[in-house]
Parts: sequence; structure tokens; C-alpha cells
Amino acid sequence: MRDMVLILNFDDACTRAIARGLRAEHVYCKIVPGNIALEEVRAQQPLGVILSGGVAGGVPGGMDMGLLQEGYPLLAMGDTAAMLCRALGGDAQETAICNSIGGVAFARCTLTEGLDDCERMLHNVRRLRLPPGAQVLAESQRETVGYMLSERNLYAVQFTLEQNDTDGMRLLLNFVLSVCGCTRWWDYEAFVGRAEEEIRRVVGDSRAVCAMTGGLNSGITALLAHRALGDRLQCIFVDTGLLRENEAAQVMRFYHDQMGLSIVNVQAQERFTQALSGLVEPDDKRRAIGQTLQAVMDETLAGMGEFAVILRSTTCDDVLRGVNPARKPGLHAELPVVEPLRELFKDEVRRVGEYLNVPAEILGRQSFPSSGLALRILGDVTPARLQTLRAADLIFTEEIAAAGLNKRLWQYFALLGALPGEDTRVIIALRAMQSSDPAQLAHAARLPFDLLERVTDRIRRERPEVAHVLYDLNPSSRSTGAEW
Repeated sequence: MRDMVLILNFDDACTRAIARGLRAEHVYCKIVPGNIALEEVRAQQPLGVILSGGVAGGVPGGMDMGLLQEGYPLLAMGDTAAMLCRALGGDAQETAICNSIGGVAFARCTLTEGLDDCERMLHNVRRLRLPPGAQVLAESQRETVGYMLSERNLYAVQFTLEQNDTDGMRLLLNFVLSVCGCTRWWDYEAFVGRAEEEIRRVVGDSRAVCAMTGGLNSGITALLAHRALGDRLQCIFVDTGLLRENEAAQVMRFYHDQMGLSIVNVQAQERFTQALSGLVEPDDKRRAIGQTLQAVMDETLAGMGEFAVILRSTTCDDVLRGVNPARKPGLHAELPVVEPLRELFKDEVRRVGEYLNVPAEILGRQSFPSSGLALRILGDVTPARLQTLRAADLIFTEEIAAAGLNKRLWQYFALLGALPGEDTRVIIALRAMQSSDPAQLAHAARLPFDLLERVTDRIRRERPEVAHVLYDLNPSSRSTGAEW
């Protein structure tokens, strides 16, 4: 294993920012839970540890304090600075600075090399009684916002990495490069090589199977496995009939026809339509889709011979959201599992796709929920309604792209609702959202009025069953937005 640092996660948003920042600087870091067992830390053989806390003002708990006796260089950020202070024999009392921009003065040491005094947003800085032997590392408004035990390579600051934070990145890089001794070896070429090596190691001379959903994560997982195993990889793609216009055909054209993957294309559209018939509530739809997909996968796998390994497309986003792959529909035979994308975020998966020369029309497709279009239909899911929604969604997508807005929006799509009192006429609602941070609220985009007019005109002309076209201005969180 090449050199690395561990990030102990006590706050998802701050952990994402730190991991992305370090990887962008070609430093390999691995995210693990804040309560990771000491034995697991030792097994990773890190050169250093970062405690990634938030700025809500609490004092996290759950860390194995035996970690402090292992001699690893350690940097505590955000709320974890107070936790570390108490663990070392000091104390963290009431909040002294709250949501204030203050000038921060740094002591001179390895951690602050090249870092000038600066202004920072200080959210919930606690008044600290420093542990025995600790020195002040950073001060603001006569309060200690950072401390160090330099002889033990222990450092703490009561702030975390912000957006476009050159000072914060300088501090992080000083820690991982100068204090820990890491090297800048990580890039997507290195990732792909290590992923292929791990797949070959686990599979050996046997065969592996991978379920493809039509999404980018499962597609990149399959490409990595294909590079590693060749024709010893078998993929399964279930066409549920709930995908967007031309999506199933596009998946087969690229991955099967162009890239040469062996894919069993299971046509199950009628089966899913029947399972969804009469269902209105989102939870009922999710349950029906999951049960049907699981049954189709089980039946398909049973007739395909012996496999040694299952490939899954779990990403770091799934891990941080607490998604349990074992509870999701798919391939669940009693076999070893390899998850080559488990340490990557969605944007990093796209960068891997670029390295593998995946074309822009595949990489640029929007994320799509496992429920497909079913939850984007408010009410009963029928073949006619699915076709109406596909057509409206395609028109919206085409016009967004023609206006040059497709790369500026986080997500945009159409929904379908019934027109009260009518069986054949429907309403189309359009959603387009912007969000600069994966953990923050997504807001409705201010689309040009002439664009909305063109989309409305096309939908009503090309789909006469659409009575009204609306634009949804409601915000949503990134996590709930993924449900659609």
C-alpha cells in the first residue's frame, strides 16, 4: 500500500471538502468512521490521521482514544479540536466566538509554514483550557482557536476547510506533506491500476458478475472489471421500462457494442408495469420496484452458471449517506464482493470515466434514482404516462442543452401529474436546480423566460395530452432530490 492519511469522519460535509481537497493535490486519503476500531487503524498503516469535525458547536464522541498513544501525527479540525483537548487533559467550555469573521494569528511551526495571518469565518469557537504541555497555535479575538503539542505531532484548529479556502488547504498540505511525510502519488491512473489489481486478486482465475443499472457508477464499475478480467466478467442489465428516452439502447450501444462487455439484456418492462399497476404512494412504488428487480436478478443469475465474485458500484456518497448495498435490490448471492468505487465521490467517478475515454454523452448524463421514472409520475404508473413523461423530459433536456445551461445546473427533469377530474389529460411540472455543495440545499434555477416558453410550446404541441406545463420553484436538499 502506498502512503496515505486516514480521515476520521465526524461531519460528512467537512469530510467531503477535506478529502476532495487533498485528492485534488494528489495526496491519497481514505475516509473511515469516527469510531473506527484501533486495530483497523493499525491495519491501514496510515502516515497520519485527520479528525474531521463540523462547526455546529458540539463535542463529538466515540473515538477510540487509544489512537492517541499510537504515535500517529494527528490534526483535529472543527468540533473535534474540543474533543481532543478534553482527551489530552484540558477542557473545552462555553462558546466564546460564534459566527463571526475574525483575524487569526498563527504561531510559527511546521504546520503553518508559508501561512500568513488571515481572516476566517469562526462559527462556534469554544473557550479552551489547554492540556499540559500544549502551546497556542492560533488566536483570534483573544481566544485560542488552535493549539499544538508539537513534540507529539498533535495539532488542532477550531475551524475547518471552507470553499475556495487557500489558507485552509495550505495548512492541510503542510500537515500531510511536511508533518506526515506523504507524497503526491495519487491520480486517476493510479486509482485505475489499483482497482484492476484488486479485482484480479479477489477473482483469481474464476468469473465475476456485475449488475448494470444504466447509471454511470455501475457502468464505470463494469468497465474497470472488464479491463481486469476480460471475458471472465458477465454483466446483467435489466430494462425495467422506467428509464429515460433511448437510455436502455444507449447503454447497450456503448458498453456492449463499442466496449465489448458481455451483457445479458433482460427485457422486463411489462413485469415492472404490472408490479406498479394501481400503486400511488412513493413507498409502495419503491417496494414494488425493489422486489421485482430482486426477483428478476435472482432468476437471471440462477441460470448463468458459477461465479466467484460480485462487483458492486457503491460510492463514497453512498457510504456517507448510510446506504447499505446489501439491502438494495441486486445481486446478493453468498459470494465475496468487490466495490472498486467505494472511496470515490460522484464527480471523481466522472473523472475516472474521462481517464477511461468514456464519451461525453455517457459521462454528462444526469444522475438517476433507482426508482427510475416511477416516482416522477404522481399517481398511477402506466405505459401511456411513462411515454408522455419520457417525451416531455427529453424536450426539456434538449432545450436546456441548446441554451448552453446543461453544465451549469445540478439537476433538471420533468414530472407528471394528473389533471383533476380527467383520465386522459395530464400536467407536466419542470424542475431545474442549482447547488454548489453536495451537502447543501438545492435551489430552483432562474431559467430564462423565453427558454421556459419554448419548452412549454414544444411539450404542448408534441404531446396533446398535456394540458398545462408548470415550473416548480420549491427548493430541496441534495439527498431528497436524489429520490427524483
